[in-house]
Amino acid sequence: MITEHGMKNTSQNRCSKGYTLIETLVASAVMMVAIGAASSLSLSMVSQEEMSERTVRVMNHLENAAALYQLGFDTADIGDLLTNDPAVSNLSYASETPTVSGLGTIDVTQITVQFKPSAATSANSASEKSWTGGDSSKVRSHSVKVFRSNP
Repeated sequence: MITEHGMKNTSQNRCSKGYTLIETLVASAVMMVAIGAASSLSLSMVSQEEMSERTVRVMNHLENAAALYQLGFDTADIGDLLTNDPAVSNLSYASETPTVSGLGTIDVTQITVQFKPSAATSANSASEKSWTGGDSSKVRSHSVKVFRSNP
């Protein structure tokens, strides 16, 4: 629409041209919050996956030690036969020989493995705090009792 001075009325055109600066800033802020939340979630998931992978490796180490014990290997030799895993802090054995009626004595050994679930140097992520109690030097242990028949 042309006014009496020969100029166009731009009030109608201004609304249809695009977004205002405020709308753009608000949309950018919402997008930044969403990206921050996604990256935080991604970091937590990666930390949990790494701790799960270490736990699986340690449990495999424990199962291999139990299998070697059942095959008849001496507990002093089992540590030398297994490959060195940096996640394993300690592998210990507690032996006993109970007498079972009708069977005689049985060799029983409780094999315990100690490990750190996280290799991180500090507890920064929320997932690590919930998995390790906030302490990146926390040590966990798993045990299994293994029976071996006397030859």
